Amino acid sequence: MFNNKRKRVVYVDEKFLHDTGVLLTKVSKATIHNYKKFSKVAVEDEDISVCGLEILTSLRYYPDKNTVSDLAQNMEVSKGLVSRNVEILRKSGYLNTYQDESDRRILRISINSEKALPILLKQKKNLFSLIYQMAGDLTDEQLIQFNDTLKIVLENCKNASLDKETKLPEIDYEKFVF
Repeated sequence: MFNNKRKRVVYVDEKFLHDTGVLLTKVSKATIHNYKKFSKVAVEDEDISVCGLEILTSLRYYPDKNTVSDLAQNMEVSKGLVSRNVEILRKSGYLNTYQDESDRRILRISINSEKALPILLKQKKNLFSLIYQMAGDLTDEQLIQFNDTLKIVLENCKNASLDKETKLPEIDYEKFVF
């Protein structure tokens, strides 16, 4: 028996916990693999990497997060990777850069919609196809619940730490080893 933050009692055994961890890992890897595969199709005829496509997508949905630092933080990659891709996208005409009016040290980035929009539309169509395929026969209500659950799991992952004391149920850990 395990009590979570919501004071709800969950009955699980060791095998269920182990299988859940394995399943989360497999789902994460499969999702990343498919995201990259479906995104590559959107840029296969262009001089854009999947990272470049992520930059365009991020700027499309979060236009106020428009510095290299903002993009790197949002994408969870290095500033160097973002800088290199921004320069490639700028030279190819997909992005515009300009100095911040209040702080000339800050370089702002914006999408050249005329050139980037066709690629973003192709990617969006591909990703919607992926999402629909992954969702299968789930109802809208189930998808909303799944989305809410994923947000909780993501927040828990971000806050996970070996230094954090966690109250675990009594488990015979030797069963996992022997």
